[in-house]
Amino acid sequence: MLNNQHLYEKELEMRRRDLLHEMERRQLLAQLPKRLHMSRRAAGKLGVLLLKLGMWLKQLEHPRLVLED
Repeated sequence: MLNNQHLYEKELEMRRRDLLHEMERRQLLAQLPKRLHMSRRAAGKLGVLLLKLGMWLKQLEHPRLVLED
């Protein structure tokens, strides 16, 4: 009888671990769109920064003509 109880407890523990693992997996999957959104937003901000940097560098290449009176 003791042996059966021991096997039953082991089976319960394995089932509990499986359920915890599944919960963790679902939580990670639920966060995925948020992370993807954050990555897109960061990429967009980086793109804007690079465009501004490029415009600034072009202005340094071609300084505005100063009109003399």
